Amino acid sequence: MPTTPPRRQQPTKPAQRPASPSTAVATTADKAGRKTLTRFIEEYTGDFARVAPAHISPTAFVELAVGYVRRDVKLRQAADANPASLVLALRQCAALGHTPMPKIYALVPFNNKNATGGKEVVGIETYHGVIERMYRAGGVQSVHCELVRRGDRFRWDAMTQRVVAHEYDPFATEADRGELMGVYAWARLFTGGVSQVVWLNREQVMKHRAASRSGDAFWGGPWEADMWRKTALHGLERYVPTSAEYRWQVALSGSAAASGFAGYRADAGFCEQSSSCRLDAAATRLA
Repeated sequence: MPTTPPRRQQPTKPAQRPASPSTAVATTADKAGRKTLTRFIEEYTGDFARVAPAHISPTAFVELAVGYVRRDVKLRQAADANPASLVLALRQCAALGHTPMPKIYALVPFNNKNATGGKEVVGIETYHGVIERMYRAGGVQSVHCELVRRGDRFRWDAMTQRVVAHEYDPFATEADRGELMGVYAWARLFTGGVSQVVWLNREQVMKHRAASRSGDAFWGGPWEADMWRKTALHGLERYVPTSAEYRWQVALSGSAAASGFAGYRADAGFCEQSSSCRLDAAATRLA
C-alpha cells in the first residue's frame, strides 16, 4: 500500500524584531500632534481676528504661528504642556499688530513649576517691534537708539536735555569699545521737532533687568544689547505716539489733522519700513 509522502515543511521566517515602543509612540504622536497643533491654533482664528488691527490677515497669522511653533522643539513641548499660554501669547501678538516672528515678536518657552505642565509659552516683543509701533502711529520720521560703552566719548547737556556728542570708532569691536555703560533713545517727529531724549545709565538698566521676567535667559546672553535698547525705547513710548494699527488705514483726514498729523501722507516708503507689513502682504498673496 503506497504511503503518503511526508509534507514538506515550509521554512520558518525569522521573527521580526518589534519596533521600539518609544519610536512607535513618538512617530504616532508626531503625526497626530502636527494635525492637532494646526487645528488647535485654527480654532482661535476668530479670537485673533477680533483683537488684530486691519493690516493683519487672520489666515496668514495662523499659518505663521503654526510654522513658528513647529520649527522649535522646546517651544512645541511647552505648547503641548500648556496650550493656554500659547493662545495668550498669540493674542497679545495680534493685539499689538504684529505677526509671530523672532525679530518682531518672539514666542519663548519657559520652565515654570507653577504653570500647567511645568512649562509655558511667553510672548516677548523685541525692540524692533517697539520701533515698528512708533512708525505705525505716523508721528515720527525716524527713531534712534544708541548704546554707550566705556570707551566712547559721550557728552550730555542737562540744561537742554540733549546729547551734545557721542563719538566712537564704528569699526571697533564691542571688546575694544568696552562694557555697556548706558543707552539713550529719541525720535524725529513729522512736525520737524525732536522728542524728549530718554537715557539710562547702567544702574538704572540693571534695575529693569532685576524686575524682568526673562532674567538671564535674555539679559545675560547674546541679546543683552537688544534688551538695553528695548528698555530705553519703552521709556520713549511715553513721549511719542505708538499704535498697533497703521494710522493711514483707519484715520480720516479730519481726525488726522486733529491729532497734529495733517501733513502726513502715507506712501510706499512708509509701509516698506515695516517688515511685518511686507511679510503679511506676501503671506496673504500666497493664501
